[in-house]
Order: sequence, then C-alpha cells, then structure tokens
Amino acid sequence: MTTVQRWTGRETRALRQALRMSIKDFSAHLGVAERTVSKWEAGQEAVRPRPEMQAALDTTLSKAGEDVRDRFTLAIDAHEPRLPPDAVRSDLGAMARQRVAVARVSADRTHEEFAELLATPLGWRPSAEMVLRWETSETPPGDVMLALDTLDQRRSPLLVDGLAGLIAVHPSRSQLAAHLPADQLFDGARDIRAVGLSLNMLCQDYADRRWQALLANGAQVRCLFLDPDGSAIQAREAEEGFPNGQLSALTKLNIETLLRVRDRLPVNLRDRLNLATYDETLRFNIVLVDDLCVAQPYLAESRGVDSPAFVSRRELSGAGLYPVFEQVFESQWQRGRAL
Repeated sequence: MTTVQRWTGRETRALRQALRMSIKDFSAHLGVAERTVSKWEAGQEAVRPRPEMQAALDTTLSKAGEDVRDRFTLAIDAHEPRLPPDAVRSDLGAMARQRVAVARVSADRTHEEFAELLATPLGWRPSAEMVLRWETSETPPGDVMLALDTLDQRRSPLLVDGLAGLIAVHPSRSQLAAHLPADQLFDGARDIRAVGLSLNMLCQDYADRRWQALLANGAQVRCLFLDPDGSAIQAREAEEGFPNGQLSALTKLNIETLLRVRDRLPVNLRDRLNLATYDETLRFNIVLVDDLCVAQPYLAESRGVDSPAFVSRRELSGAGLYPVFEQVFESQWQRGRAL
C-alpha cells in the first residue's frame, strides 16, 4: 500500500492527476476552495494541507483503486528531483522530452501502448514507466529519438493534410491534462502565447518555480486574459450560470499569480513575460507552445473545462489549423491592454 508521510504540493498534485480530476473537482471532493488546492500545488509553505486535510488525503489515497495508486506512485517517482532546486534543465533535454510526449499524444496512445509502438523500430520493448520518465524526468536515449523519426516517416501525408495538422482531440480539459500535463507541454518551451478567459492551464497547473526557471532559460511568454472588470466576462458568467463576480475573481487571481512571477524576475528579464487584457466576446481558449497549439471553443452553457480540446501542430507547408489560431491570437493581442 502506498503511503505518504507528509502531504505537500507535489504529492497533492500527483494524487489529483492520478484521480483524473480537475482542480475544481478535486477541491469539491475534499471540501476546500479551488484557490487552496492551487496554492498547495504551487508549493507555498504557508498553505500546505492542514492536519485534518492530511488525513482526508490519506483516506482518498487509501480508498482509491489499484490503477489510481499505480499512477500516483509513477507520478511521484517521475517528479523526484534529479538536480539541485535552482538548476535549470538543459534546453535540448527538455525539447527531447517534449517531443516524446507530443509523439505519444499524436498517436493517441497510452504510455503502455506507445511503448509497444516503439518496440518495432527500436528492436527492444521499453516499459510504460520508461516512456513516462522520457516525458518527464529523463532525457530520452538516442535510439529512442531515431525511433520517433521512423514513426514520423510512417505517417501518411494525405492523412495529415486531411486533418489540417490536427493530432489529437480530447472531450474535455481534464482528459487533455491526463494525456498532456502542463509540465510536459510547457517545460523547455521557447515561445508561449495564450488567450482565453482565466488561463487556468498556465496559472493553476504550472507552478511559479517552473515559470521562473522557464523564463530564466530564455522563454518568451505573452498571456491575454479576458478583462475581469469588462462586460464580456459578465456576459460569460450569466451564460454559464455563475454567481456575479466569480469568474472575474478567478481571473484576477490568475493575473496576480503571473504578475508575482514577473515581479520576482531580475529586472532585465521581466520583458520576457508580457500580460494584457481584452474585452470581447469569448470564442476560443488558445495556447500556442512553439509548434504546438491547444484550442478549446467556448460553447453556450458549457464551461471551458468541459469543452473539447483540439491539439494541432505547425505544418512545414504553412497550411492547417495552427496558423489560423496563431492569427486569432496575434489579432487579439494587438487590441489588448498591456498590464
């Protein structure tokens, strides 16, 4: 039986992800505020789970099925620190890990299924645990990278063209996060652009310290939030049936989170993180990470976390969905108000 001596943000996040729960669902399960769970996972010392919550987390883990406990153990092992806390991971290593994750998502395979897929070009069969480590904590070996090239070459150009660069579709954001967690999406990225309502994926699912390391390592980031004091966010609250001011408060909290990240950067690095707001009818939540795009439509009476997520990548031909969503972002960014 897996046990935890003391629950910190790392263990709490691993349990939530093992349960395949969003922050909202996990906080409701525990009976605490979403902001509390976000702060736990951000690693803020002052808001570690209290003794009664430590007991609640123990109970949740003990009652979970074997598959949940296995995912929890793998997540904990994968995120054990291999480097000093302030060390910045190699760009090339992070890019290699991201490529493994993207290749698996593109193939729409679990870690176990992708390990089997790799077996033919490799000539030996890796385990699901090895694939998980190659995505999260270990630089993939050279023969694995060559195997990924082989898999890429097998993809039909007609199929890719027919899907306009689309590589995965997930029914909800929680299923997206289960297949492509924020750390796999953002770690090692050089260019991140995002436009949406509250941008929870960036502000709640990716810890402050990771932002600090990413920006210190040269990443350029632009985030465009729906204006928390504007009319468009009020219309969205009414459409989704939220109490007045709820989405506005969440958006303000997320903006404050990234402003805090920026304020803690050395002065000469602060221009790497640019924030702005806009006040227009919400159409899409768009996150562009280097050559990858995650887009979610905002549907009537469907909260962003419940709407489908489409993953596409930039095509060498310049066609496909990626440049369409890129143009949407750039157009809205030009009309935004800088913070």
